[in-house]
Amino acid sequence: MNADELGIVREDESPEDALRRQLLDKDRENDRLRTQIDQLQAQLSQRPPLETILDLEKEYKSLEILLQGTQRENERCMADLERGKNREKMLERELEKLAGSNWQSSLEITSPAPTRSAFSTPFSTSLTSSAPQSTEAAQATLAHIEQVRLLILGMEQRLQSREEKLEKTVEAAHAQGARLEEMQVALSV
Repeated sequence: MNADELGIVREDESPEDALRRQLLDKDRENDRLRTQIDQLQAQLSQRPPLETILDLEKEYKSLEILLQGTQRENERCMADLERGKNREKMLERELEKLAGSNWQSSLEITSPAPTRSAFSTPFSTSLTSSAPQSTEAAQATLAHIEQVRLLILGMEQRLQSREEKLEKTVEAAHAQGARLEEMQVALSV
């Protein structure tokens, strides 16, 4: 058995044949590596430039900060809305104490949402048997009930405008979230 610097030579093959065989193996390996390099270069050429990626990352971070701010604003608006609802319930309980359990019909407040007709109709009510009998006390009670009624209508208006503002904020947050997801998909490519 003969050996040379390229490896072990088989007994039946000459050193030239062994070198040819090794050369063919190396050529195949070289071709495989060149094909792999070409594929990697093609993938690299399809990627966006580094500046684009950095710009997208900056925009992603700014949208993330904006989304967090929007979420905090939504939480604050929801807390305001909840406080308004609690105050409305408290006022309804007070009205029930003052005007009786049918206070909505006696004060002509039919729906929780204010309407134009609720503002334009004159105030009229009939006193229940639990209401004071003296004229002055009745007038004072009616004036107080009218003030409470106007307060409730004003609160309902503010509540409705806050709800509309909150809905717009939520829509904007959803749009920003969708845009953020699109950017995440673009960055992952």
